[in-house]
Amino acid sequence: MKTKRNTKYSRESVSAVLQDIFVVLFSLSVIGYTAFLFFNNLNKTIERTDKVPVASISYKYKSVQRKFLDRSVWDRPVQYSPVYNGDIIRTAPASEATIYFPDQNVINVGANTMIQIFKPTQKDETDVQIAEGNVSVQTVGSKVAVKADNVSVAVEKDSVLHVQKFESAEKEAGSVLSSPDASAAAAGIAGDTARKSTAQGENAAPGGALRLTVEKGAAAMTTLEGGSTDVRAGRNVAAIAAEPTVLSEGAVVQTGNNAAVSMIRPASGARLINQYKRLLPVSFAWSSSFSDDTELVLETSRSRDFAKASRLSVKGLQEVTLDEEAGTVYWRIYAAERGARDESADSGKFTVVDAPPPVPLEPVPDRRFVYKETMPTVRFLWKGNDVSSSYMLETADNPDMRNPAVVKQVSGETVTLPNLREGVWYWRVTPNYIIDESIRPKPSVVSAFSIEKQKELPPIKLIAPGAIADTAEGKSVAFSWKRVNEASKYRLVVAKSESMSDTVVERTSDINYYELKNAAKALPNGIYYWTVEGLDKNGEHLTASAPSAFRSRDSEVVLRSLFPPDNYVLADTLCLDTRFTWKTNLEGEQRFQVSASPDFSNPVLDVKALGSGIDGTVLPQGDYFWRVSVKSEFEALETPPKRLTVAPALPSPKLVGIGEVVVIHPQKKNTFAWTAVPGADYYQVKITKPGLDSEPLYENLYITDTGVEIALQSIQDGDYIMSVQGFASSTLTSSRRYSYAADKAFMLKHLRPVELVSPANNARIGGVDAALNPVRLQWSSVEKPVKSRLVLEKAGQRGSVLSVSDPSFSVKLPSLTAGNYRWRVIASTADGFDISSMKDSSFTVLPIPPLERVALVFPSDGETFGVSFFKANRSIVFRWKKNGEATHYVIRLYNEKKQKIFERELSAETSSRADGDCAFEFGDLERLSRGIFYAEVEPERRLKDGMLFQSGIVSSRRFVIDLPKAASVETDAPGVLYGK
Repeated sequence: MKTKRNTKYSRESVSAVLQDIFVVLFSLSVIGYTAFLFFNNLNKTIERTDKVPVASISYKYKSVQRKFLDRSVWDRPVQYSPVYNGDIIRTAPASEATIYFPDQNVINVGANTMIQIFKPTQKDETDVQIAEGNVSVQTVGSKVAVKADNVSVAVEKDSVLHVQKFESAEKEAGSVLSSPDASAAAAGIAGDTARKSTAQGENAAPGGALRLTVEKGAAAMTTLEGGSTDVRAGRNVAAIAAEPTVLSEGAVVQTGNNAAVSMIRPASGARLINQYKRLLPVSFAWSSSFSDDTELVLETSRSRDFAKASRLSVKGLQEVTLDEEAGTVYWRIYAAERGARDESADSGKFTVVDAPPPVPLEPVPDRRFVYKETMPTVRFLWKGNDVSSSYMLETADNPDMRNPAVVKQVSGETVTLPNLREGVWYWRVTPNYIIDESIRPKPSVVSAFSIEKQKELPPIKLIAPGAIADTAEGKSVAFSWKRVNEASKYRLVVAKSESMSDTVVERTSDINYYELKNAAKALPNGIYYWTVEGLDKNGEHLTASAPSAFRSRDSEVVLRSLFPPDNYVLADTLCLDTRFTWKTNLEGEQRFQVSASPDFSNPVLDVKALGSGIDGTVLPQGDYFWRVSVKSEFEALETPPKRLTVAPALPSPKLVGIGEVVVIHPQKKNTFAWTAVPGADYYQVKITKPGLDSEPLYENLYITDTGVEIALQSIQDGDYIMSVQGFASSTLTSSRRYSYAADKAFMLKHLRPVELVSPANNARIGGVDAALNPVRLQWSSVEKPVKSRLVLEKAGQRGSVLSVSDPSFSVKLPSLTAGNYRWRVIASTADGFDISSMKDSSFTVLPIPPLERVALVFPSDGETFGVSFFKANRSIVFRWKKNGEATHYVIRLYNEKKQKIFERELSAETSSRADGDCAFEFGDLERLSRGIFYAEVEPERRLKDGMLFQSGIVSSRRFVIDLPKAASVETDAPGVLYGK
């Protein structure tokens, strides 16, 4: 039974869905807005209106943090954010910052560095207090005071100072900057650090905690009372007193007594401008307090981790020059005995920036500007470089650029100058480099142009349309002409005759272009003439063009060259078979033309063609242009030239690593390799016997790699030739091509390795024979080796048991103990071929088995010795059957509790009897008593030196001694003895 489904439309269900969608969209919008506010707050940069900025800051890599003097919150400044008096700046690991001051002073802050800036408005000098890290100070307009620990350095104008503070002082200074107390920060980092250092000891920075390097200029250093600092300027050491000490260029200050090396130049983080060559000579100069015989190492690398570094020993040197390409160069210098991570080392980086001189573009050299009434405006354009901050444009009336008439600073790479007087002008552009104002910028070459006043301007040059104006399907015809500088507007005239008397079209235009819409209506098929007249702002005639003829045609012209396409590469061997094709609907004489130049001024080939193609063309190797021209009664048209390269055969490959003799390994493939042929897609490889008609013994006609592995085990020894030839498949822009074949004659020779003969692999050798009669290791070789070594090893034992150089083909083994052994022979022939054994041969030495037990003859098992036996015998004779391999016997007696009461070792000779048995007479009957006893006989085999070689299995017998117990003796009473 079918049930009817309820499909009734419900407004309530649709409304509920819409409500859910609205709630979801509202929630997502709230989440997005909250995330947006969080991101903005996290990266918010605070700017103050109650203070005047004293500098601006920029950073590279990662981030920089800033804290105001009267705040406890750190913020992240954006690029070129303002810096205020008392601001604390710190950089993240692998980050750098640069602080720019209005007086052109620059402070470069290295990674993991914390400093504080003081620049009161009433004071010209800037104070920089360093808590930790690396800082470089470059002064231009005013002095800068640098303070760290108990040292204060006044950096003079036009000077460069580098400060590096090490771990021993980092913790002390870091606590000042990290404190939220504003008064502590205002008190200054250096003073607080000095007080802590004084409380802890006399030396403020033990272990070389502070290093100062003067790269340029001079500085005055002062130590606070109680401080102690060693000054090292080169190799001269002087004590620093409380009075200021002048540090000249190249001076290095190192606190503590540790020896150290400091780089003077280049400065860490410097940008070096390369204006001339591809490589820039960079001068490295350093100061070392190590002894002269200490080896110093200078390393440079393009990576921060020095994974690939250039290492140079600079022992005894103070300066070296290295050529560096553009990019960032990391350097470090250290004592070899201490390593690069020692605190005595120095490291940094610099950047080489290519800054070639500007290249003048416009006006082009020797350009003529002509005018009739209005002075022309000259537009200057040049190609600069990425390093220049601005350019200085100079124009002069002499090529030596003396007393330039115009000197203009330009921020971009183009500028327009009006009102240059008539005459010949020379101009050049000089870049400005703010990052290094000490460098002397190299100007561009001097270019010349001229401005001439003429009574009549030259005729206007017409550009389009050409000989044919296509007016098919209501197309427009574009008229364009060369611009006239003084013209305010132009008058275009189209007429049916060259006299321009029967005008068809007359239009005016403010620009040097006019588009005639639906040209077929005004210009039906026919021949027309057009001219353009330039007018000044008053409508007066300035100049005009000569009449130019064109033919209008309302049908589409088809004249296209098809094959080969533009930039086609054709193999010279296929040129004769290649058909050049085109398509046209024009009637007239068709000519196929080939020229070495695109203007076809001197055609290599110019032949009449019929139909839509031509073949059988032979062209020498080289670059050509080809086209098809059609000349009729009314017009002459040509297809655009297409470049064609008739290319020679590809260069032959070069076989790599194939000698005069190729050795065939019994179980390995031989590898043959060759150099890649430029343009080749695959290679063909053949191996044949010498001779023209030899059949290939190996052939592979499609190898895409530059090497192949071949199994040659089935080929006999002899002389062979390998041939390798490269091939390029045909593409849309090239025909198929091939290279010359590379042939290599060589001799194939099978490698016959040493054969391990005896013992056979996995042989088992008895332990007795291995010890007493060792086997011989025998091996053979088809070719007698000139150098060989036999090696015997035991499993589980380090080192070799036996190693013999240049052994004979049979080597006697020493006595071997039980275990698994393997041996090999390493050998080579006089030709240097390795003929070592293919694999190791193994054998096993079995354990030495025990001697078989002897058969006890007397006493029999369980035999009882009673009173009658001992009345007749005063000893017990133990007899057993002789063991032929035993040299000694050990007899032992045990009591009923298995306690040994007797043991003796007997030689086989002394214990032998005439009847062939062995016997031992035990006469020490006092050791025996009434009860059960056990007798054991163990055979032994000893060597001549008495060492036990082989034990035997013990034979045992049980016997009983049955004697009556002694009766107790009864006596009469003795009575009372005398004297008692």
